[in-house]
Amino acid sequence: MKKLQKSTNSLISIVGVFLATMIFGALIILMIGKDPLLAYSAMFSYAMGDVSAIANLMNRSMALILSALCAAVASNAGIYNLGGKGQIELGAIAAAVVGYKLVGLPLYIHLPLCILAAVVMGILGAAIPGYMRVKWKVDEVISTIMLNSVFFMFTSYLANYPFRDVTRWSGTTPPILDSATLPYLVKSIDLRSGIVFALVAAAIIYWILNYTNQGYRWKMIGLNPRFAQYGGVNVGKDQMKAMVLSGFLSGLAGAVLVCGSNYRFWEAIAGPYGWDGVLIAMLAKNNPIAIVAVSFVFSIFKNGALGMEQVASVPSDLTGVLLAALILFITGREFVSILFRRRKHVILVDEEVKQ
Repeated sequence: MKKLQKSTNSLISIVGVFLATMIFGALIILMIGKDPLLAYSAMFSYAMGDVSAIANLMNRSMALILSALCAAVASNAGIYNLGGKGQIELGAIAAAVVGYKLVGLPLYIHLPLCILAAVVMGILGAAIPGYMRVKWKVDEVISTIMLNSVFFMFTSYLANYPFRDVTRWSGTTPPILDSATLPYLVKSIDLRSGIVFALVAAAIIYWILNYTNQGYRWKMIGLNPRFAQYGGVNVGKDQMKAMVLSGFLSGLAGAVLVCGSNYRFWEAIAGPYGWDGVLIAMLAKNNPIAIVAVSFVFSIFKNGALGMEQVASVPSDLTGVLLAALILFITGREFVSILFRRRKHVILVDEEVKQ
């Protein structure tokens, strides 16, 4: 019950920050001489105005959720995976190659093989820096960031040379076969089934973190690794497990992008998902339920940007300002919370001294 209440409070807090961001954005829109009501009306109309827009919103959110979960799992265990972008690229190229190379297979065999190949490559991409951290104490922040470039160049080479689609200029693989594509949830509105993978993954990660011994050990390590070690926790082993699960989620995101959205690999398919995922995880305090909510908020801003520009003549770049304001307000919320706790502590100490 306490954990559910904590998640509810987190969601309420996100809603409050979202409203504060909208008010801040309205002031900016007024300053440039535009109508904020018209701008926001256009934004929400484009993002959620009909079932097709909502389907598009959910399609965009699926990779964001998985990428954010990737960052959250590792962070809960006190290890930081900033290599989601590169790991998504690895998973995507693996899914694409298996998706078009293996012919004559039925859907129930071909699609799982694509997903399996993707998650294996994602795990490999995360296990390398994880092992270097556990074995040789190599800073995983630096190694995961540097490996992003390595994995990007590796997948770019594969897409431009051995697995290039010769019917296109460069940088893409041939389209995957129909037997490797994720089925639609609702084809008439272009709603892909990848969102199911994302929501199920969020529910499973929430359960692992809050209701299993493994999740408890990860949280102990995240709060204080020395205390966890003194308590009998094998810190290195459990952090390695966290990186493996983190890589699994990145690889799954790559598979979802290829098999359920783009139907081929192309250079930079991960786009902003890797870094946006890290940001979303931070804003949601690594809470899987809150991650889903924040991912939808991000998608509303991204999808609604075109509507604001076309209808209200508000530059689409304003969405970047709104996202920056969102980060600022959440950071401010944390700062005020810390100050409030310190003030409360000082008051309690002062009362004890007077007594």
